[in-house]
Amino acid sequence: MPDIKVTIAQLKPSIANPDKNMNTIIDTIYNSVKKDDTDIVVFPELFLIGYYSKDLIYKLAEPVDGPHITKIAEASREYGVYTIFGFAEHDEKYDVFYNSAAFVSDNGDISVYRKIHIPDFSIFDEYRYFRKWDGGIELYGVKGFPIGIIICYDVFYPELSRAYTLLGAKAIVAISASPDFSRPLFHDMIKARAIENTIYYIWVNMVGTFDGVGFAGGSRVAEPLGSILYDAPLIKENVKTVAIDTQVVRASREKRPVLKDLSLTDLNLLNDSFHFLIR
Repeated sequence: MPDIKVTIAQLKPSIANPDKNMNTIIDTIYNSVKKDDTDIVVFPELFLIGYYSKDLIYKLAEPVDGPHITKIAEASREYGVYTIFGFAEHDEKYDVFYNSAAFVSDNGDISVYRKIHIPDFSIFDEYRYFRKWDGGIELYGVKGFPIGIIICYDVFYPELSRAYTLLGAKAIVAISASPDFSRPLFHDMIKARAIENTIYYIWVNMVGTFDGVGFAGGSRVAEPLGSILYDAPLIKENVKTVAIDTQVVRASREKRPVLKDLSLTDLNLLNDSFHFLIR
């Protein structure tokens, strides 16, 4: 399998302006394909409306087949590229909202990952708007290369990345809106998640300052044994295409057979301990 070219679009969204953010996504797709012949372009969490849209989320959220998402899907199909971006999803059947990531294939098909762990501490107020996802997960293929998708706070839960790995993921893409004070934690965890699963870990973080809160960027790509393939700059916007060597995953698992040595006992102990915790 050939290398996969991943474009890390560490950009600042315009708050409550999906038209402008949609155009930024489409322009970035076009430029990345033209300049780097990229395979997939990845944008931060809730990028389509801007993470700090607050109560305007109720007005700006849209279903999976909403107008902005549809236009981005048309651009992905036109340029033959995969796209991942965060958006506020309106489930019209139940009239609830999810913090979601759209995965658009190179032929314009749309799949969705919904955030499982919704923070409601410190500066975070997501629980006010979003329902957590209690359903299953699925793999997403980029030119036949299987990946998992998660969103920001999900990174803190290694069970989720492990579940994707056991399904067959060779990389995890985590889109994020992590403030300055959380970035060092994410940098450590990205490396740890890569090592413990022998997978690529791609973290794409937002940049900008909103209501006095800084989001420093610092997006990162870690290889399966923890080497850092790419560290994005802090504070400023940056678009960078990174080549993922798909053969490195298997070679890494031969050197460090973590998955081979995974025991059912490990999982049973985790299950038993969790039930003890929630008694």
